Amino acid sequence: MSAAPAPAVGAPVGMPHPFRMPSGTSLRFALLILSTSAAMAVAFGGAVSTAAYFGLGGDTGSLTAALECTAENFQDMGADPEELTRRCLLPDRGNGTAIELAALGALWLAVGVVYWLLPVYRLRRRRLRPLPTAGFADIRRTLDELVALAELRCRVRFVVNWRDLGPTGLAFGRAGRRYVMLSRGLLHLHTQDPEAFRAIVLHELAHLRNRDVDVAFLTLICHRLFVAALAVPLAVTAPFALLVAWLLMPMSLLYQLLFVLAQCALAATVTLTSAAVLRSRELYADARVAVWTRGAHSLRRVLAAQHGLEQTGRRRPAYLRSHPTAGKRLAALSDTRLLFGFGPWEAFGLALTCSLVYQHVAQWTEAATHLGDRGSPLAAAVPSVLLGGGVAVGIWRATLAARLNRGRWADAHRTGLAMSAGLVVGTFGDRAYNTALSLGIANSLPVHLSWWLILGVVGYGFVRWNAATARVWAPVVLAGRRPLLLVVGGCAAGVALLSIWLGHAYAAGTPGFDLLQLPRPLNLLPTPLDYLGFVFSTTVVITPPLWVIALVVVTVGLPLAARLGVRLTGRARAEVPTAGPDRFLLQPVSAESSAALLAPPQLRPLRALAQGVVFSVAAGLGLWLWHLFCAIAFPWPIEWVGGVFTFYPVALAALLQLAVGFVVAWRHAGGELRALHGILGTLGAGLLLPTAAFTARNHFACVRWGTDHVACRVAPDLAPTLSPELYIAAWTAALALLLIPAWAALRDGRRH
Repeated sequence: MSAAPAPAVGAPVGMPHPFRMPSGTSLRFALLILSTSAAMAVAFGGAVSTAAYFGLGGDTGSLTAALECTAENFQDMGADPEELTRRCLLPDRGNGTAIELAALGALWLAVGVVYWLLPVYRLRRRRLRPLPTAGFADIRRTLDELVALAELRCRVRFVVNWRDLGPTGLAFGRAGRRYVMLSRGLLHLHTQDPEAFRAIVLHELAHLRNRDVDVAFLTLICHRLFVAALAVPLAVTAPFALLVAWLLMPMSLLYQLLFVLAQCALAATVTLTSAAVLRSRELYADARVAVWTRGAHSLRRVLAAQHGLEQTGRRRPAYLRSHPTAGKRLAALSDTRLLFGFGPWEAFGLALTCSLVYQHVAQWTEAATHLGDRGSPLAAAVPSVLLGGGVAVGIWRATLAARLNRGRWADAHRTGLAMSAGLVVGTFGDRAYNTALSLGIANSLPVHLSWWLILGVVGYGFVRWNAATARVWAPVVLAGRRPLLLVVGGCAAGVALLSIWLGHAYAAGTPGFDLLQLPRPLNLLPTPLDYLGFVFSTTVVITPPLWVIALVVVTVGLPLAARLGVRLTGRARAEVPTAGPDRFLLQPVSAESSAALLAPPQLRPLRALAQGVVFSVAAGLGLWLWHLFCAIAFPWPIEWVGGVFTFYPVALAALLQLAVGFVVAWRHAGGELRALHGILGTLGAGLLLPTAAFTARNHFACVRWGTDHVACRVAPDLAPTLSPELYIAAWTAALALLLIPAWAALRDGRRH
């Protein structure tokens, strides 16, 4: 493409190059494989275990009796699982993990066999014949030129569908044997409109160059296998399952219904994702043709004619089509930013699938490696790689593409909420939690709601952290010698952090929390606050291993180190003539635009911390003056607050600390960076405000009331090795991680 004039300040610089970063097709394909593989392995494994149980003489009565015994004795013996197992012996249903892994292997063996035989089946069903050598010299010469232009590393066999009179083509095949089908109408088009013929054939060759033929085959196989083997049987048996649940355990009907709804959400995810994979590969094939031909002018003309025909006929909904509309393809050719979208739907699907199968995949990991246990980051490593890897790469792609247009990724807030929703909805489909809920041995509803809140915070925080990290490191990636290595490093840091928090979060949902004896003063607070306090103290306050501390420090410090990375890459950039944003764009840019893209974003961590301290001094002084005024002249407000809510200094300190964080965020840069500055300001305020709140009460209010006042007798002993002030500061910082990014996203959304 020809060079464009330098854009004005704030205007888009140019179209991102579609093949300089991982494609959206790969991300959606990974989601599809994760969804179908894990879900079908778990379903098949459970079906085989149940069939083996009844085949070996088991009956419903013994199973029901064991479940009822567990429900009756759980409150007394839940703290001693071995004794509970001995008293309420569950029938042996075999090694579930081994059966599920065997089902997974059998599933992919069947997929591999179908993949290997499908090209032969397609050749015979459509009666495709090799392109004749006699009488088609001009066409063969044109095909040889197009193959040379595509620079393919595989041999292409051209076959003809003599029954198809339309101008269509199709790339298919397996590894080692690739075909391109040319219809009879397309061969006639070579004489009538040679440029249109070249555009259509180049589009099919682009599929081979993009290596998405296998992606398309596996997508079709997995989707159809999922529908035939899981979705249809689920739809048929769901009414009977609900009826059996109502007859055997009426209280489990609601939870069985939630399980069915979660499986329906999974089926919708698989269906929509498979269609999205096929649509995405078509857009990337068009983009490849545009790169080869510097604009794809002939392809645009063909698509424009097709667009006119589509407007006059009936069309399926866009989200169910395996091919994008001609209008969508034309828009993607004109603006490659459409190829870099990563939004709420992909994040929801990945989170839903991972949450549905988390317990099973964690058990597979433990059984295969014998490393880690429940709640260990190692147990969550594989689910975190599957979930966090896909989400993180998608976020980095979208953020870098937005950076190339001097903008920011606008879907961070919605994507974070969608990932939170996916993690929560996925828990409805987990058999272990549904069984515990139906037996009445699960935690109370407020505790369960708190657990879902914890999962939601993990998902939302992961998305926002990756968005902020990708944004501050974008100039380093654009100027680096190995940019994809930096992207992989940033994604790996996020995945490592996610494995830690997912391991703790899922372990926190273990049934039986009501049996725990909580330390003071957590046992004085109402549920679910006592549950949240216990989880926070066990995961944050209690000293973790040193390697966990080091990993968390590195992960938190990664966004703050971006400015140093920009300086280091700036010194080495002169030695790399191909470095800079030009390699990520389809058209060259001016020196001023290149310098603007490589300029680091405004990140002032020390200023944010200092502002937090300064504002907290002012807030603490105001708190002192208010207590002094109440103690001397107007005692009613402070006496009423202290008599009703004895922990009011905790609330005052937390609210003022959060207020300081919001003020610091408001005064700094936009988007995720504003949120990062606000969180740092909250940490700075936590150095003084809790101390100011307690000393104001002790030095003024308690003197006015007398030391025998109920509020003055309460001295929060929040942890044996941690001062109350530090505990409150940590709690408030945790709230800031959730509230300030959400506020920043909502404020930016209203502004734009």
